[in-house]
Amino acid sequence: MGLVRSHEEFNKLKRHLAEGFLLGDVTMVMAMFRTDPAVIKRLLPPPLEPTPSPTCNAYIAEFHHTNFGPPYNEAALFLSAQYKGELGSYCISMPVTKDHAMWGGRERYGFPKKIAETIQVKRQGNTATGICIRRGHTIYKLNGELIGPFTKELPNTPNFLIKAFPSATLVDFDTPPLLIQQPNEIDWGNPEIGQGTLEFGHSTLDPLHEIPVKEVLLAGYTTGMQILMKPGKILAQLDPKQYLPYSVNKDDWPL
Repeated sequence: MGLVRSHEEFNKLKRHLAEGFLLGDVTMVMAMFRTDPAVIKRLLPPPLEPTPSPTCNAYIAEFHHTNFGPPYNEAALFLSAQYKGELGSYCISMPVTKDHAMWGGRERYGFPKKIAETIQVKRQGNTATGICIRRGHTIYKLNGELIGPFTKELPNTPNFLIKAFPSATLVDFDTPPLLIQQPNEIDWGNPEIGQGTLEFGHSTLDPLHEIPVKEVLLAGYTTGMQILMKPGKILAQLDPKQYLPYSVNKDDWPL
């Protein structure tokens, strides 16, 4: 124990996380929605490209158990994307409530995580709601009216992420940004399906309202869910100048 750890301790940690990061006893409200294809094309950093079916997924979740630290809550927004023909989801926003979840996801994988003051899921009767408040603005508001169990197979494609660290010289990045692919093993628990609404509030620091919600295709809610975040892999190095305009989702723009 201490500020400097031994190689033996790192090997123990490596064995503990050999299968990945576990998120257990998850309560989640989620929605899949259709948006403007031109918006997805504008927001995807090269070499990612739009898919034939340009949709988005959003969720608000409470992770009641993890294998890497205390419980925390999270909201997220993913855009459908593909890389060399392989389908996946590009994460463009992921507020969380705890610092260990923020730095772990950002520094290891490149998830665009920021700290939010309130992220919560509630259910009353057949109505499930989720809310995310950050810097005084309600940036996610999700409502689902549930009609019954969901028995079909749910899609599970890998996440596409960009791992990039701003340079200490204040110019571009320390090293070339990396395109990361990160897969998950998911046990959906007790999913229910329904209809819903999704709103992105106006915020200059989190301008998710630039992504129009044209139509909510389905809404859902689940408890007892488990997610195993499997180890990722590097797909490509990116051109720093080409990626720079897309990097602002990891920061609060100061101007």
